Amino acid sequence: MYAGIEENLVGMINKFILISAFIFSSHINAEFINLECKTQNENVDRIASFNLLIGTESRKATQILKKGQLQMDLLITDSHYEIGQYTSEEKTELIPVMKVNRATLQIDYAKYIDLVKPIICKNNLGK
Repeated sequence: MYAGIEENLVGMINKFILISAFIFSSHINAEFINLECKTQNENVDRIASFNLLIGTESRKATQILKKGQLQMDLLITDSHYEIGQYTSEEKTELIPVMKVNRATLQIDYAKYIDLVKPIICKNNLGK
């Protein structure tokens, strides 16, 4: 008598786990944009490359370099992903370090990188 109930319960739990995993993975894809960014430079020795992981829900961005990671705040405007640091806890003023054009995925502004040649990013998640 209880064997049938246990089998049904196990089946329901497996379906719940599968549905939960699907919903969770959909949320993760919507939350993060993974950009691979490179300078468009002919000199292979001078190519700057890094990844940007942009969290659209968390409003955080992580720049991943060969030497480590740098986590920063994110402001999303109509035209750009502005990455930098807020001046206060109120998050009213952002000091941008980098601005990524949302339409072209080109870095239009970089505080610490000389933009002699454009830096173009491509989306690794296919968005």
